[in-house]
Amino acid sequence: MKKRNILFSICFMFLLIFSLAGCGSKDTEKDNDTISTQNMNLICEETVSPNKEYVTVDEDIVNFTVEIYQNKNNKILVNSKSNSEFFKPLQYELEYDKEITKSDIDIEWTTAMGNPNPTKDDQLGIAYVSISEDGKVFSKRKISFANKAIEIIEDTLNKK
Repeated sequence: MKKRNILFSICFMFLLIFSLAGCGSKDTEKDNDTISTQNMNLICEETVSPNKEYVTVDEDIVNFTVEIYQNKNNKILVNSKSNSEFFKPLQYELEYDKEITKSDIDIEWTTAMGNPNPTKDDQLGIAYVSISEDGKVFSKRKISFANKAIEIIEDTLNKK
């Protein structure tokens, strides 16, 4: 029961921070430890804005982007980025032996509460990236676009 209360508190704090801060935006620069996509082919790119319908100033619009690249050796690179203060860019690689196409990729967007239909109080913030071969998924990963906010909440709870 105590774990459930802590989980509920974390979710509530996340939603509170996310809504009160208006998903503050800023330009992000690539970190030096990210892999360059310069010599890779962009296979798929998808961008969503969780708050575009709810802001009054264009500078407050937040964008979440997932990009999937593949190099000449068929290594796959998944790159995610955002202009949100609450997101730390994420990148991961997959070793693969065949060429993929856009039809092999599926990106499902959900809210923090798992709802595929966002509302003003429950906005998109998670992408499930699936990569398939002949309809069979060989990689499915979850990308949380609030990873930095969750770290802040965890740090705050750990200090108590």
